[in-house]
Amino acid sequence: MDSLKYFLLRTVLFVVPFGVFLALGIGVILSAVYAAAIAFAVSYLFLRRERDRAAAEVGEVFGGRKQVRTSREVEDAQAEDALDDAQRSAGAPQHPVQEAPGAQEQAPRSPEQSSQPPREEPEADQGRP
Repeated sequence: MDSLKYFLLRTVLFVVPFGVFLALGIGVILSAVYAAAIAFAVSYLFLRRERDRAAAEVGEVFGGRKQVRTSREVEDAQAEDALDDAQRSAGAPQHPVQEAPGAQEQAPRSPEQSSQPPREEPEADQGRP
């Protein structure tokens, strides 16, 4: 919630000067540049506490300390962990390797068995220029 509050404060700090500059007829691009500079300066100087709270909240969410899963996702993860533990205790391979169809190892073919003509070896250069 703190990050939403900080976002809204920063948005207001941008929109108000932007509207004022547009009303003064400065132009869209210069109004946006001036409003962004003012919003940055004011938020940097006066919104430190809100910025720190928002940063802490975002850090908790992406740092793994805050639960952001739904109850269904938690139940699914627990069931998957239980199944994995049961397979490990039974001695089953953890990740069975499945071969792609037709990926069986084939013995090298002799030139007589091959449908392609045998490759001719290039003649060795005998020192001719």
